[in-house]
Amino acid sequence: MIELLLVDDEPMLLQSMIDNDWDAIGIGAVRQASSGQEAAEVLKTHRIDIVVTDIRMPGMSGLELSAHIRDHYPHIRVVLLSGYGEFAYAREAIAYGIVSYLLKPIQDEQLLAEVGRVAAGILKERRHAGDAARAALALRTHLPELRARLLGELLDGTAPAAELEARLQEYELAFRPGAACALVLLRLEQAFREDKPQDEALFGYAVRNMAAELLGSAYAVWPGGGEGGYLPLLLLSPGETPPPLLDLLAELQRQVETLLKGRVSALVQPQTQFPGELPSHYRELRNELRKIPRSARGFVLEGGQPRVLAQPLHALYAPPTLQHLLEGGRWQDAQTRLEELLAALASSEAETEEYLHEVYHALRGALVYAAHLQGKTLQELAGWQAELGEDSPVLRRPELMAEWTAAVLRQAEASAGGETADPRRELIAKIHRFIERNISGDVSLQSIADHVELHPVYLSSLYKQETEENISDYIMRYRMEKAAMLLRSTNTRIYELAGMLGFVNPPYFSKLFKAYYKATPQEYRDRFDER
Repeated sequence: MIELLLVDDEPMLLQSMIDNDWDAIGIGAVRQASSGQEAAEVLKTHRIDIVVTDIRMPGMSGLELSAHIRDHYPHIRVVLLSGYGEFAYAREAIAYGIVSYLLKPIQDEQLLAEVGRVAAGILKERRHAGDAARAALALRTHLPELRARLLGELLDGTAPAAELEARLQEYELAFRPGAACALVLLRLEQAFREDKPQDEALFGYAVRNMAAELLGSAYAVWPGGGEGGYLPLLLLSPGETPPPLLDLLAELQRQVETLLKGRVSALVQPQTQFPGELPSHYRELRNELRKIPRSARGFVLEGGQPRVLAQPLHALYAPPTLQHLLEGGRWQDAQTRLEELLAALASSEAETEEYLHEVYHALRGALVYAAHLQGKTLQELAGWQAELGEDSPVLRRPELMAEWTAAVLRQAEASAGGETADPRRELIAKIHRFIERNISGDVSLQSIADHVELHPVYLSSLYKQETEENISDYIMRYRMEKAAMLLRSTNTRIYELAGMLGFVNPPYFSKLFKAYYKATPQEYRDRFDER
């Protein structure tokens, strides 16, 4: 609402101005004063926007009132009325910030038009000020999110270089190109509510605030968004020698465990040039953390020392492979294999993210193959949950991985109709189980036929029809793949290994192995030992 104050010592002229249709031009309230002193008192008690005043009045003149308004109420617009058209008055009025100067006698239409013009200008300024205030409030409200997003772009190497300086200033960040920073990557190991994994976001928010407060006593702290169980922090030293960063992070670790009942780990790159080195150092820290098991107690380490994974996951690829098991509809055998593998990882404290990713991709690949054999897509066979995003908690938590593998295999088995839905498939699975259990002994066609109670000739024909290979081919492939796995993962002597696979003559085994892998057993083992 626009409020107007009319000032004139002539009562008739003042009343004439008051009687105008001020509502028509958006004036919400009209006040009056018959002198400059009275006008000054009105200004003390009312939020006046426009003052229309005569220049020549007894006591305080219109120019003196204008000077008073300029000094005490700079937001007010003044329209000056005078019966004298002398330039000296106009020049002095301009010095006092007068917005309009009208000569008497004033026509009502002329006064309304001028005050309406001034009022429109005030409303426009208010709109602009309101927009600016709303924009400033929105920026302030979303500043943490905007800062985190910008840091994410810098870590990914996607932040536009041309806009970086302006965005740093707009977001009130002290970091500038060329500055030496420290990059910290926190890993959320254990949230305060293990029974509700969805609370991980809340835990991450609490850790971020705690880190900003604790580290902020020594550094300018720029926290990232904390996606995928990781929370990046960029630190800038004010120039003085700060407390040792590893000590501060150890204190953060203790506070998180004491106050939040959770656990975090930290990997630090203490020397990072802003912004060019951020992407490479961030990738290095992420890669190193993928090699460190989460079963370990929370740790604080300095980066720069590459770590080596403990061992390849030989058991994941031991024959029969997951692909062979799922191809034969052996869903429970596949689940048992994965349960044993995950349990072995946990017992050896080797459940790294890298291994969990490997388990996921191996099972997903086997499921895709099994689905395509049935003319289905992966989703049709195993459901939507078979597809995991790179930041899925399943790929970070072994217990969730165990639940996920069980769920997708149950879904796949149900979609395929179960192991016993197809008698021929069950027969093939039964043959394969017999071969696996008796590979060191008698796995002749006759012994297999006796086990499944079929004539050897009929069995051989049926197997070839269902699998498009001979039983002898499968036995040889199984023996060679198992031999390769044992050579890679054990120190078993070659002649002993040959006996474990049903070969009476070790040289004959070596000859067959070389024909299959283009290397003798010893050459094959040496190839992997060199790594």
